[in-house]
Amino acid sequence: MILKLKNRMKQARNLLLLVSKIHNIINFNNSWKYRIKNNIKLEGSFLKKTKFNIKGHNNTVIIGEKARLTNCEIVIIGNNCKIEIGTGSTIISNTVLWCQDDNSTINIGNDFTMEGGHIASTEGELIRIGNDCMFSGEIEIRNGDSHSMVDNLTKQRLNHAKPVFIGNHVWLTANVKVLKGASIPSNSIIGNSSIVSKKLCCENAVYAGIPCKIVKENMNWDRQKL
Repeated sequence: MILKLKNRMKQARNLLLLVSKIHNIINFNNSWKYRIKNNIKLEGSFLKKTKFNIKGHNNTVIIGEKARLTNCEIVIIGNNCKIEIGTGSTIISNTVLWCQDDNSTINIGNDFTMEGGHIASTEGELIRIGNDCMFSGEIEIRNGDSHSMVDNLTKQRLNHAKPVFIGNHVWLTANVKVLKGASIPSNSIIGNSSIVSKKLCCENAVYAGIPCKIVKENMNWDRQKL
């Protein structure tokens, strides 16, 4: 019966929207508190034990159809920020999505999975994650430091935020950290507890270490045990 219902939802969008709405009513979330000053679109998505905390206005949160969020938190501190999560087989658990400062953006593609961690965009910069990415637990992605480092002689700040780009079909294994200015090409694998702090150049490769370096080329990965 459940399998038949899932198959029908794939074919009938109106049924998907209805089931999603019922699910989100049963699994109450507090997004309604922020809808007057912000644009929040959850139609067709499935949220459970997920809460919103928005301090600002004209912010946008879009969670795509069929996406499932469990035990997550969406935090926005600022104005004109945007958090967008794609459609398809997207499953996100135990994750904080955080935008701070005006015009900060988190953009996540379709068919994305993440088991836990923190994704934080600050200072009006961007974090962009491609399609079909698989992130394990205790992942941390930041495009800024949230505090200032100042040169004592010039009194100038040295650590402004920089965008982060992650390509399609990227696998971040457990405890990986991706820092400001980092770029990960498509079809990459990042080894356990690695730190990515710069642009990685080669697709179809395994990277690991602190700082992250290429360790094996001509590689790819699959969600299934082949």
